[in-house]
Amino acid sequence: MEEPQGYIDFCSVRSFWREGLLVLMYHSIETPPLRHSWRALHVEPSKLRSQLKGLRASGARFVSLTDWNRNRSDERQVAVTFDDGFQNVLLQALPVLQELAVPAISFIVAGLIGQTNSWDHSAGARMMPLMERAEIDAWLQAGQEIGSHALTHRDLTSLPRDEARYEIFESKKILENIFARPIRHFCYPYGKSNQALRDWVKEAGYETACSTQAGYNVNKQDAYALRRLLARHRRPYAVAWGRSVQNFLLLKNQVGR
Repeated sequence: MEEPQGYIDFCSVRSFWREGLLVLMYHSIETPPLRHSWRALHVEPSKLRSQLKGLRASGARFVSLTDWNRNRSDERQVAVTFDDGFQNVLLQALPVLQELAVPAISFIVAGLIGQTNSWDHSAGARMMPLMERAEIDAWLQAGQEIGSHALTHRDLTSLPRDEARYEIFESKKILENIFARPIRHFCYPYGKSNQALRDWVKEAGYETACSTQAGYNVNKQDAYALRRLLARHRRPYAVAWGRSVQNFLLLKNQVGR
């Protein structure tokens, strides 16, 4: 059975997810910008709430990556992850997580704390603030977790071996030194990895690592290649249909002038 390309609501996974861990991948929690190619990486707070409430109503249990990895079972469980460490995750997602008592992890770019998503600039994405140290502290004090998203958010598979290894090890060291707690989980920038990277992540002492390969995780899943589903604000075909309507109206207005 074909696996979905993203998570919209429980109906989007009902037919294929019958056991194991479903890891949801979020980025920015805010109203999606209009007519933007990276719109799918934004989910508004109300949609986040409805997605989490829908999963809970389905009977799934929310767990941390640590708990799942140490106590794997066939039970349907959900882990919530946020890539990049955007400030709006603290401001917009945390209240929802607290309201619903849902644990989550934010993957922090260790070398860019308090800066912006500069790695997206060349792709035309809107620059947004990343959490500062005090904001990450607030996230942690609220009972949530952080992991490493490497040092500079570069594609580790394209770097020289020494640089890639340094990004993995140094990001863990920096985060542990700043926040005085073990960093147990890693997230590959852009979801890209290879065997050497997975070996280094394990050697560095991480317990798991997340990819962007779509799917869920059964008991035998490699801990350093966890599958995730991108949480979307609406179905891709609805986005495409909306763009087609906008383009048609724009063309109609131009012709009518």
